[in-house]
Amino acid sequence: MIVIINEDYQVKVDNYANYTLLKAVRGESGAIKTDKHNLPMFTVKGYYSNMSRALNACIHLMLEDKYDVMELTQYLDELERLEAKFRPVMKRFREGE
Repeated sequence: MIVIINEDYQVKVDNYANYTLLKAVRGESGAIKTDKHNLPMFTVKGYYSNMSRALNACIHLMLEDKYDVMELTQYLDELERLEAKFRPVMKRFREGE
């Protein structure tokens, strides 16, 4: 099963409850690259034991995507903003664990 987080990120869940965080590969133009079958290309960003951990990693990667350099206070503010956005979803996964 594939769980789409946004245009760039998704989590692949296999039959053994392994959660693989994937990120779309973008070309210089910014468009998502496709393979020979015209399917979007993804790169593995990490393997996790549950969805909450995969989402937490995704939050940090989303910050890295947006900023090359940032001050600590800005990082913490942006981290809080993204965590607040995902908090309801993460809470539901934690309740199910």
